[in-house]
Amino acid sequence: MLFIEALNRAGAQPTTAKHPSKVKSRPFTASNDSVDLSPEAHEVKEIHLDSHQKSPLTASSSIFANLIEHILNHILNEKLLILSPEELNIEHKEWQIFLQVPPSKIQTDSAQPDTSSYQEPEIKKQPPPKQLKFHIPVKPTYGNTVDMTVVLSAHQGSPEVPAIFFLLPKENTLPLLRTPYTPEFISQQVTYYHILLDQDGEPDQLSSLYPLLTPPPSEEDIKTPNIFGLRLWRVQGATLKPVVLGDKKIGLLYTGHYHPLDGNSDALQDNGKKANYLYTKA
Repeated sequence: MLFIEALNRAGAQPTTAKHPSKVKSRPFTASNDSVDLSPEAHEVKEIHLDSHQKSPLTASSSIFANLIEHILNHILNEKLLILSPEELNIEHKEWQIFLQVPPSKIQTDSAQPDTSSYQEPEIKKQPPPKQLKFHIPVKPTYGNTVDMTVVLSAHQGSPEVPAIFFLLPKENTLPLLRTPYTPEFISQQVTYYHILLDQDGEPDQLSSLYPLLTPPPSEEDIKTPNIFGLRLWRVQGATLKPVVLGDKKIGLLYTGHYHPLDGNSDALQDNGKKANYLYTKA
């Protein structure tokens, strides 16, 4: 995403000083083409997922991934499958995936507009996207179902909000999701999740994994362009954690049990080494 540095003054400034008596003060008039940048524009955060920083893939993780899979199958009208690094047999290999974290402010229904955020020209304004709520009855191996809820929000920084946030109703009840777990285990699980949908990723955002796969992935196997560059983040307070990534050759990958690390540790170390060799004499 390109961020434009805000200008303090309009037009080029002269390099020579003028006599104080000749300087005229004039009111500053902003151009109609000017933009106001939000504070988040200067606080882009990069994270990376590292093959060594993970927790075991548990049954709870599996239920969470199945809920997301169930919702994507419904809203995209496709039969999709979410894989894990364990299923790709790369959990013990070394790899890193670099991502930019989207703005963490989640839109709420408020009568007062947020003046600190970027304001689109009046002709381009459209109704704010809805938060979609999905009610999913989860069926254990026997006994009663347990109702779970997943709230899906649109990523505020995306250049274009997916049409589902305008076309689908706010409340959606999905078909039964069957699981191989006991009712005692299902009743102990989290029943409410908040997910942020971000489609600003590159279509080949998992390209660093391609050399590790045997056989090499082929684009012909993935026939759902809607998932290319897809990123789903779990919202926990002000924290966003990437849980599902979509790629044109691998498909959907579950990363919810990997711990995101701030920045690029290797690049920071390299920059520190280079600073020691800077020639400072003029």
